[in-house]
Amino acid sequence: MGEMNEVRDDSGGRDDDTVIREHLANERTLLSWVRTGVGLISIGLVVERTGALVDAAAVKVASTSASELFGLALALLGVLTLVIGTVQFLRTRQRISSGEFVPSAAAYLIIVAGSLAFAGAFIVYVLFA
Repeated sequence: MGEMNEVRDDSGGRDDDTVIREHLANERTLLSWVRTGVGLISIGLVVERTGALVDAAAVKVASTSASELFGLALALLGVLTLVIGTVQFLRTRQRISSGEFVPSAAAYLIIVAGSLAFAGAFIVYVLFA
């Protein structure tokens, strides 16, 4: 087996192995975003269905319970996570290819802020309902 030659490309003089590693890391990050989004959606569905079961046992008709709202909020946060993760992946992919990658925390802060807002609302609900 011969030695791997270092190949320069148009991405700032980085070799192919470095570019490949960066793209693979970007794909792993996308998969983490997807896992988080699907997890939030799944938990939202469980919360909503649990509320529906409780409402059915209590024979409530045509009411919007807090569990339905919390479940919907979790599912929407999960969808937002999927959208933001996909946009982040595509931007990062383009930046890696052009050699102009600049890290950004904005996408992460949006999801963290949404999660904290949801957690705060849930804590208030549990304490005062």
